[in-house]
Amino acid sequence: MANNVIMLPTRDSLKRKLPGNDKVFSLLELLTLNIDKWDDSFQGDTLHGGYQSTASGAGSAAAAIVEGTVGGIVRLVTGTADAGRSDLSLGLHYRGNLNAVVAVRIQVDVITSLKIEVGFTDVVSGTDAGAVDLKATPSFNATNCALWILDTNDNAYWEGVAAQAGAAATTVEAAISPTAAEWEWLIVALKDTAAKYIRLNGDGEKSYESDWQTSAMTAATNLTPWVFAQARTGSASKNVDIDRIICWQRMSTGS
Repeated sequence: MANNVIMLPTRDSLKRKLPGNDKVFSLLELLTLNIDKWDDSFQGDTLHGGYQSTASGAGSAAAAIVEGTVGGIVRLVTGTADAGRSDLSLGLHYRGNLNAVVAVRIQVDVITSLKIEVGFTDVVSGTDAGAVDLKATPSFNATNCALWILDTNDNAYWEGVAAQAGAAATTVEAAISPTAAEWEWLIVALKDTAAKYIRLNGDGEKSYESDWQTSAMTAATNLTPWVFAQARTGSASKNVDIDRIICWQRMSTGS
């Protein structure tokens, strides 16, 4: 006879087993039925169902798995045209009032004449040429979004920008410079109408965590996880590689 298995993997059951142990509880809670989760390391020959990807401009390419890479990688290719772009999204399934989080392990081969966005936005692939139009202002194509963004038209830093019903939140000036061809984790966490920005190195060690950015988006608006790459001038094509994407949130506001 096989060993017993857990029959009720819920938050309530876990809480009874680990009273007072908040750190262990928080980690194990991701395994319960109370959490809605997506986790993909891009292994295989083609993308799994559910993704949407669009490319525009000469030499650009929609998201595609790079075959034969250790662990699996999907690549966005900007192409050589001015404003050439490529993006990757899921569906509009995530919300601030469910405390949604997205974590993306990412690298870019060349960090010049480039805009990259990682986080949440309110439209799926192919709708906007980026959730953010210009980082410096900032100005937006999206109505609600919260994103890490690198825009070399402004500076060479990752910064956290957000829009709530079209109104820009105060930019999180993290002043983090990515390094070409080096992996890093970018995390965006939502809590009702607030957003937090976290950065880990490629080995998963935390190097930055922001305070909560207020008025970051509308709490009940459905959002999609989002990675976007765009050339800022007609120049050499850029490759933005994604090694893993993980998204999670509460199943309900009461869970």
